[in-house]
Amino acid sequence: MKILVVSLLRLGDVIQQQPLLKALRNENPQAEIHLLLNRQFSQVENLLGDMVDKYFYFDRESLQKGLGEASYNILWSHHQLESLVEDLNHESYQKVYNFTHNKLSAYLLGAIQSPVKLGLFHGEGRFQGLNNPWLRYFNERFSGTQPSLFHYVELLGNSFGLPVERTANGASGKSKKILFQCLTSNEKKNWPLKRFKELKETIESSLVDYKVQILCAPFEKEALLKQFSDSDLLVCDLDLAQSALRESCLLVTGDTSIKHLAAQSGVPIIELVMGSSDWTKTAAFSKNSEIITAQVACAPCSHTQACSQKSQICAEQISVDQVFAAVWDRLSKKSQQAGVTLRDVERVVWTMQLNEVATTEVIPYANAALRFTEEYSKDSVRRILASCRETQQRNESWLTRLEKAFPTWSSLAGKSQLKSQDIGEFILVAQEIVKSKQDTAGYFQFVVETLMARFSSTLQFHEKMQSALAEVRGLVQARGQFIHSLEIVLKEGVYYAAGIGQLSIDGFEEAGRSVSRDREDAAI
Repeated sequence: MKILVVSLLRLGDVIQQQPLLKALRNENPQAEIHLLLNRQFSQVENLLGDMVDKYFYFDRESLQKGLGEASYNILWSHHQLESLVEDLNHESYQKVYNFTHNKLSAYLLGAIQSPVKLGLFHGEGRFQGLNNPWLRYFNERFSGTQPSLFHYVELLGNSFGLPVERTANGASGKSKKILFQCLTSNEKKNWPLKRFKELKETIESSLVDYKVQILCAPFEKEALLKQFSDSDLLVCDLDLAQSALRESCLLVTGDTSIKHLAAQSGVPIIELVMGSSDWTKTAAFSKNSEIITAQVACAPCSHTQACSQKSQICAEQISVDQVFAAVWDRLSKKSQQAGVTLRDVERVVWTMQLNEVATTEVIPYANAALRFTEEYSKDSVRRILASCRETQQRNESWLTRLEKAFPTWSSLAGKSQLKSQDIGEFILVAQEIVKSKQDTAGYFQFVVETLMARFSSTLQFHEKMQSALAEVRGLVQARGQFIHSLEIVLKEGVYYAAGIGQLSIDGFEEAGRSVSRDREDAAI
C-alpha cells in the first residue's frame, strides 16, 4: 500500500508533524509513505529518517514567478503543476492525508486520484472532507486568533485516528551546555537580545559549570553580534542544530522551528511566548517544556498586523529573573506538579463532545472523572469546583436567554428579509457574551459565527441557528454531566473515609439492623 501525506506548510509545522508521521508509520508498518513538501524545506529529509520513503516537492516560488513575471510563458506554471499531479497519480495511492488544511492543498488533493482522501479536499464543485467533529473543530478554531483548547498535533492526531504522545525526556548524562535560540521569523515574537545577554551572564556567573551558546542561521549572525561575541555563536544548519541539541541539557527559545526539533530530541525547553505566538496551538509538543508568557489582553495578536501597543509589553513583562528561575528549576530537575485549572476541565468536556459521547451515557463521564482525579490531586480538583459551578451557571443562563429570545419558525416564515428588530433581543444576549470575554473555551462561538454569516433566506437563518444552539446545548449539558461526575467521585472519597467503604458485601442490610461495623467481615 502507498500513502501520500501533503504538508505544504512552513518549516516548523513540518518538523512538529513528526509524531503524526511516526504514528502513521506505526499504524502502517508495511506501507510505502510519501511526503509532498514545499521545495524550500527539502532539508527536513535528513530529520525524518525512516518515517518517509519518498519525497515530492511543490515548487511554490517558481510557480508564483511563472504566473507573475513576463519572462515566463503564460502556461508554464500550469504545465509544471500538471506534471507534478501526473507524477503523483502515477504512484496510485490508496490513501492521501492532508496535513495542511488550506485551499491550495484542498484543490491539489482534488486533482490526486485516490480511493481514500483524509482531510480537506475539493471535489464535485465544493470543499469536502470535514467528516468528523475533530476536523471541523480544527478547521473552525485553528486559523486566526480563535481560541483552541488543543494543540495542532493533538487535533490532527484525533482527526485522523493517529495516536500521538508528547515526547518525554531524552537520554540522561548530557553535557552542561545550554543553548539559546534568540531570533524568530517575526519581530513581535522576539525577546530583546539585551535580555538574552543578561540571562547568559546570569547563568554563567551563577552556575559556573554551565556554558551558554547561541544557535543561529548564517543570516542572523550580523544581528546577534551586536550583543554577543563571535565565539558565543554556533552558526549552523538544521542537521548541525539537531546534533548540538542532542548534546545540550536545555534550550531557551522563542517561537521557532528549533523548539520543535528540540522536542523531538527530548531536550528540556523553556519557551518564551510573545506577540502572535499561541502556545496552546503550536508550543513544543513535549512533556518537558515550560511556557513563559505575559498576561496581556492583546496577546496573542494577529500574525499580519503590527504591534498595537506603544511598546512591546508582552516582551517587557518577561523578566530575566523569571526566565533564570525557570532555568534553575529545569537544571536542578525540580519536580513540578501541574496544578489543575478550569482549562483542564474544558479540555475534557470538549474531548467528550468531539468524540460524540452522549450525555445520557453515564459510564464514560464517570471514567473520565476518575482519570481526571488520578491525574490531578483530589484536593486541587475540589478547589476549582466552585469556579466550575459558577461558570456552568453562567453558561446555562446565557443558553436559556438565547433560546428564549430566539424567534419561532412561524414568526419568520412570512418575512422575505431578516431585520435586526426581528432578532434584537437575541443579538443583545450574543453581544453580552462576546463583550464579557468569559467564554474562553468557545462554547458559544457557533452562535456568534452563525450571526455573522450570510443567508439566502430567513428560514435558512432559522435552520442554521437552531443547529448552532443545539451544538451549544450539547456542550453545556456535557459540561454539567462531567462536573456532576467529578462531584460524585470526590464525595465517594468522603463517604469511604466516614466508614461506608468498610461495610461488608451485605453491609447495607446490616446497617438496617445495626449501626456497628464488623471489622472482620469488612476485611473479607
